[in-house]
Amino acid sequence: MQSPSAKPQAPTTGSPRTAYRLLAVVVAMALGTSVALWWTLRQAQDLAQPHQQNDLWYIASVHNELARVSLLARQLRGREASAQDLIDRLDVLYSTLDTTGRGPHVSTQLRDALPDTAQGLDNLRTQVEHWSALASANANTKPHESGSTAARRTTATATPPQALRVAEDITRQSDALLERLRQAVATVHLFSTQQTDQARRQLHQRFIVLSALLVGTTLLIARLVQDARAAAAASRQLAQTNRELEDRVARRTRKLEESRALLGFILDTSPSDVLLAEVESGRVHFINHRLTERLGLKAAPQTLFLPDLLHDPDTRQRFMQTLDQYGQVDAMEAQIGTHAPRWSSLSARLIDVEGRLAHLLWGFDISTHKALEAQLRELATRDALSGLLNRRAFMERSTALFDHCRRHGQPCTVLMIDIDHFKRINDQHGHQMGDTAIRACADAIGQALREADLLGRLGGEEFAALLPHASSDSARQVAERIRGAIAQLGLVSPSGHPVTFTISIGMAASERHHTGIEPLLADADAALYRAKATGRNRVLAHETALPAH
Repeated sequence: MQSPSAKPQAPTTGSPRTAYRLLAVVVAMALGTSVALWWTLRQAQDLAQPHQQNDLWYIASVHNELARVSLLARQLRGREASAQDLIDRLDVLYSTLDTTGRGPHVSTQLRDALPDTAQGLDNLRTQVEHWSALASANANTKPHESGSTAARRTTATATPPQALRVAEDITRQSDALLERLRQAVATVHLFSTQQTDQARRQLHQRFIVLSALLVGTTLLIARLVQDARAAAAASRQLAQTNRELEDRVARRTRKLEESRALLGFILDTSPSDVLLAEVESGRVHFINHRLTERLGLKAAPQTLFLPDLLHDPDTRQRFMQTLDQYGQVDAMEAQIGTHAPRWSSLSARLIDVEGRLAHLLWGFDISTHKALEAQLRELATRDALSGLLNRRAFMERSTALFDHCRRHGQPCTVLMIDIDHFKRINDQHGHQMGDTAIRACADAIGQALREADLLGRLGGEEFAALLPHASSDSARQVAERIRGAIAQLGLVSPSGHPVTFTISIGMAASERHHTGIEPLLADADAALYRAKATGRNRVLAHETALPAH
């Protein structure tokens, strides 16, 4: 056996050099981790800033102001508003579009990415400036009598011809301008969502890089401890080496605790929700303050199971199946919480913590995004005047409902409804009264139908209703009830004159030769045409084409 003095000296002399090299690498990786932490926090703070939706709110404000100008122009044409009211509202719209002296409302990034949208807003500003100049020039030519009540009353009631022409121009162009603004809202929302998603993906990638740096640092520290133990085992002064080793371990432990405390602080102040809990026992290792508040808890719970966070049972089952099968879930949209659930984009991992399997969950609040999606979906399917389904949405849903009835051998009937002499209402009482008649007609039809029936406005004064599981006889009763309700409507024009009108209805019940909703609608439309041609204010069925009173 060799004596201690006879042992090779190469490992002993080489070990400190290796330790120094490893320490230098640890310092370099620690610096890299710090830089990654700083950059990640900066990106997370930028993502959480409230100015992310400025462009969307700005264009939505322009849309709302233009809608008010359009409504006021219609009121001016109906003598319900004064020219000065229109001028003031145009000034408000112009001030909303005006960017001089305050920097551009539309961000430079949006102008570069969506130049057509920005150019459209600039063109709208020029058009509004033109309207305001024409209306103001005409208003300024009027004599003013300061302090005279009679003069102010005359100015408020008399509408100059130039102001009326401006109002007509606004009314003629407002629908197209409003439609382009709605498209701009959708475009900017999509652009903002894509930018936010890209930022989130970048933030996620930086989290992965940070995790890799932390893992690498941990491995290097483990290597340093291993080398220190090997050197201590070869040392003659075992007791002194043990004490030094214990002191070194204590220092490392304190540093690790400080690192954990720092990481806990970062996660606790993060704009995302974070949870680390054991799978079997539900023991919570970490939950940040944001998630605790969103769950409606006053303090962090001791136990919490991941499935209990998910509100919808189907989503819960799909989420847990994916997590159990693949060990991870990435950016799945789900509602969390029980009392006031909110939408989140959730990601999860199955990890080992202290020898036990645990769930690591993090997510971002997307409730505002989901609300905007629902609002845009509603705007895309509803008729702005009547509130009913528009033509495209009615055709899509009626096709599905017709196919369902046909597949299960159930009858269904289509009603085509048209207001009689609608042009006469517009000519005698104005387009505003015509709009009122359309809205009243839509409300009366909707009240006469069942909840399962489908109602839509196909265009102008024409409506269509699909009555599933309704035979021709029962549908005729509904049609007669609708016709009677419309005839009893008591509307009053802006000038105080009573306005009454009737409707004609064409019916068509589904038959074997009806292979789709379009032929059924065509038969009902043909019956409607005959009802109009034979005197109006009646219900005609396609099968018999006989009037029913």
